[in-house]
Amino acid sequence: MGDMEQLANLIVQQTALSAQREERMVVMMERLLSPGGAGAASSDHRPATNDAPARLPSAATPAPFLTSSASLRDFAAWKMKFDGYMLLTRADNLPPKEQRAILLSLLDEDWTRVIRYALPVAEDTLAKEVVMAMEGAISGRKGTSWWIGASSTPGYRRKGRPATTSFAP
Repeated sequence: MGDMEQLANLIVQQTALSAQREERMVVMMERLLSPGGAGAASSDHRPATNDAPARLPSAATPAPFLTSSASLRDFAAWKMKFDGYMLLTRADNLPPKEQRAILLSLLDEDWTRVIRYALPVAEDTLAKEVVMAMEGAISGRKGTSWWIGASSTPGYRRKGRPATTSFAP
């Protein structure tokens, strides 16, 4: 076996061991943070039902962040990522106030203000319903920065400004 093959095998082994270590670390953190704390750490039993406690995000589950400058297309992509994030972390099983706290932590200050003062949602509204209200607000927003479509008039840009095609007077 050549040196390159040995090196490739070692890299594969190291990758597998690293993934196992990370999974064990996530399980240990879940046990420590679950109700029952350190006493639950001695048990290897994990619930197999959908009522399992919410999990902290690991490196494989990055939290999606949304800014107020997002376009409607960006918002749709963020919404899909947010739904997946809530599913993977089991945060959709949490009480509405905790879901709202997670949602607010993934938004910039402008979105936080919109949710607090402009959207007709109560404090105990599920995160999924708040996101639906946000989608309604962003789709009705005027003067936005998202792409609306190019003008059909030749020589004009998307916002109706003349295109600069030559420097001749």
